[in-house]
Amino acid sequence: MIASRTARRALIIGVSALAALLVGSAAWLLTPPDVALFEQPVALGVTITDRDGVTLRDTRAPGGERWRWVALADMDPVLTAAFVAAEDRTFFEHDGVAWRSVARAVRDNLVAGRVVSGASTITMQTARLLHGHSRGLVGKAQQLLWAVRLERHVSKDIILEQYLNRVPLGQGAIGVEAASRLYFGTASARLGPGRAATLAGIARSPARDNPLRDPIRAAARRDVVLRALASRGQISEAEHALASAEPTIPIAGSRVSRFRAPHFTTRVLSLLDSAIDVSPASSGAQASSELRDRPGTHRSSVRTTLDIALQEQVERDLRQVVQSLATQRVQQAAALVLDNATGDVLAWVGSPDFFGERGQVDMVTSRRQPGSALKPFLYARAFERGFSAASVLDDIPRTWMTATGPYSPRNYDRQFRGPIRARVALASSLNVPAVQLAGELGTTALLDVLHRAGFASLTRSADHYGLGLALGNGEVTLLELTNAYRALARGGMFTPATLLQRPVSNTAQLSARTGTASTGSRVVPEDVAALTLDILADRDARLAGFGDAAVFDYPFPVAVKTGTSRHFTDNWAVAVTGAFTVGVWVGNFDGTPMAAVSGIAGAGPLLRRVVLATSQRRPPGLLVSPGELGA
Repeated sequence: MIASRTARRALIIGVSALAALLVGSAAWLLTPPDVALFEQPVALGVTITDRDGVTLRDTRAPGGERWRWVALADMDPVLTAAFVAAEDRTFFEHDGVAWRSVARAVRDNLVAGRVVSGASTITMQTARLLHGHSRGLVGKAQQLLWAVRLERHVSKDIILEQYLNRVPLGQGAIGVEAASRLYFGTASARLGPGRAATLAGIARSPARDNPLRDPIRAAARRDVVLRALASRGQISEAEHALASAEPTIPIAGSRVSRFRAPHFTTRVLSLLDSAIDVSPASSGAQASSELRDRPGTHRSSVRTTLDIALQEQVERDLRQVVQSLATQRVQQAAALVLDNATGDVLAWVGSPDFFGERGQVDMVTSRRQPGSALKPFLYARAFERGFSAASVLDDIPRTWMTATGPYSPRNYDRQFRGPIRARVALASSLNVPAVQLAGELGTTALLDVLHRAGFASLTRSADHYGLGLALGNGEVTLLELTNAYRALARGGMFTPATLLQRPVSNTAQLSARTGTASTGSRVVPEDVAALTLDILADRDARLAGFGDAAVFDYPFPVAVKTGTSRHFTDNWAVAVTGAFTVGVWVGNFDGTPMAAVSGIAGAGPLLRRVVLATSQRRPPGLLVSPGELGA
């Protein structure tokens, strides 16, 4: 009897609480939002500075404290049509929530076991932009309720105007007017179908799809929007064809002026954009979660790790080296300088001319085959397994049977040297001994140490790469490669490379993570890292493979390694000093082979110039020798 009374009491309390919640929710939904909610926001801009406070780039709106708010009636009609077609095709029919899409998204997410679809309407996105709701289930529920409330009390035109003036559109641009002036140098009232579709295409992922980050992706997203407009009869076939042929690269007269350190600052802005990405299924994984500032608030200046004086010297050196190699079919190059102790990015040059044709391609973060540049990690793994610098390897003609057929590697000079010490084999970058080591250790062991060193781009299985991984047949980025060598300089400890010198808006520091490994993870033992660098700095040991190459001759201790991919498509070179690590790439964006340009002839001269330029601004220090560690 007592238990029965207790159960009834609990049921009554539960029903009463639910009723109160429903009554309260209904009253809240019936109450119009505060008109202050729709006031024009304070400018969302970012001033990016170098490590000493020198301005590199300013994305704040010119001439005022507020963005240029544009009334819906003053926008190009095709612009509003483009955003509706791209983001919410039933915007003018639903009540704030596309319930059928929500049901489909719930089903898809449950099946996938993760968020793959968000079903956010423009009204729900507007609610998020007004309130800064989180991305989880609670945040989604808040957006849904707010969307219903907005639709009950505010017209579709007001909602659309709020959305179009607040939506992030890449590179720090907030709203269509700021983005229109940034990318195209014109007002949002005079865009036309092609440019309107380009802006609408950015909205889903502003960090990834904006024209400065990736013109090719921006064009692909634009074309999706144009097809939607054409299918809805909002542009003619002739307009569709003309708009599809327009370039997406920002034009002269836009606010994309010749700002400093363009690839680096573009990367910083992309990470910041990821933090406020409003795309339904976006997780913002490229940026630290702490950077998710509430939309509509002011963001202070961002002080980065960059040394602008060094940056501009590296830019000059890079252009001069590319010009000197033009007759050998070399058109592009990239360079990166990292501080060993902190991981600070001191210089970041993604191409010789950011504002030239395809110059927005950033070869610091683009994936290419590194050739022999991966060999030191293979040898480090071997040293960890008990091999030594004196271990004898075979440099003789040999064929390995693999899943894809016989594999008969040859050295760069087509010569074989017979039995040879591991020290000489690594320093001279001989191919056959490296493949022998990979065969003995197993490709899985090599891939494991590469993953520990931060090579997140190597996403395929060990069987997929096979023994060719020892000679660099997997694709990696210059950022990953340079930071992996920096791990050797830090005694075998991996930490992320860092772009920001101090917190943004009192949040944690943002890092450009080069892999999935956690901060301070062990790649190889300290004595192994020291031994590997000692070999790469051994002038006598490299004579067998490179002779007395002048590009390796430095006035201070430097560990150096080059790499050349098949058919002379890519040149790489990395130099490690006690204080900093430099990585460079030379080649062509489209993969066109160079005219038999080796790592010594192509990347080597650029590496030398960048290392010497860096040494003028910070002492290179000394490499730790194996003897100091008792190795």
